[in-house]
Amino acid sequence: MEINIRQKKGMVSLMVKGELDFSNVDQLQQEIQRRSEEVVEVDLRGLQFIDSSGAGMLLSQARLLYKQGRTLRIVNIPGLIREDLEVIGFFRVLEVLGINPGA
Repeated sequence: MEINIRQKKGMVSLMVKGELDFSNVDQLQQEIQRRSEEVVEVDLRGLQFIDSSGAGMLLSQARLLYKQGRTLRIVNIPGLIREDLEVIGFFRVLEVLGINPGA
């Protein structure tokens, strides 16, 4: 997995390429936690695969940032990955937190 970082005023975008799975999920989690910006955007445009540990970590971080009054935005989700995430109810959890995953 490769993470490219782009900063804007009050926001950071983490562009993820490759695979997000149990072997590297800590890398993205640590990068999200390091950020102090009000909005942390995770751009999945370059993601080719995600397993349950990757999806779980994103939900966990969304909840954590929500409790801090901040936002985790997940954008540009590839079609096949979106379908897998829909099956596990990923988007229903984000809706409860008021997060729009289709941004």
